Amino acid sequence: MFVVFLGIGVLALLGGALLPGLLDGPVAEASPTPSLVATPTPEPLPSLTPDPSSGPSGVAPTPSPAVTPPPAADGFLARAEPCDEPPSSPTCDNSGAENNGDVWILVSFRHASPTDALSVSIHESGTTVAQDGPITLAFCGTNTDCAGWTFFDFHDLDEGDYEARVTRNGTQVATIEFTVN
Repeated sequence: MFVVFLGIGVLALLGGALLPGLLDGPVAEASPTPSLVATPTPEPLPSLTPDPSSGPSGVAPTPSPAVTPPPAADGFLARAEPCDEPPSSPTCDNSGAENNGDVWILVSFRHASPTDALSVSIHESGTTVAQDGPITLAFCGTNTDCAGWTFFDFHDLDEGDYEARVTRNGTQVATIEFTVN
């Protein structure tokens, strides 16, 4: 049995050595190995808004990335993420950045208190098309430095580009963009 495996191994080595010569094709060259480079945090880009006076350019503007507001004075932080299905952990199992009209907005937070209330609203072209909440973070108990996550689900959204806005006690604390195909 060992001899059979040894024979197959020798044939594979010979085939690998002879095959490029028989095919007489170009030889592949190794590409440079990428390296990590530290770069400064970019400034947020302004939204691209077409100038009606310039006429059609034939190029559709690309929406700017969502910018999360800075932490609140009390240190509260929130992050929003669109999920393609109900999340089972503090990160999406499947991204909902592009979805079929059913999206779960995962909201992860730190430095919350039990009296905080979170809401999510969905906007298309500046118009609110859906909203959910508020939910209070009573599960934080007496912990005034609570961390956790929750999600809000939205269904049957029409095709288009959307922005989810997360508010804490009525103040916007996070945004994220997603597309319904």
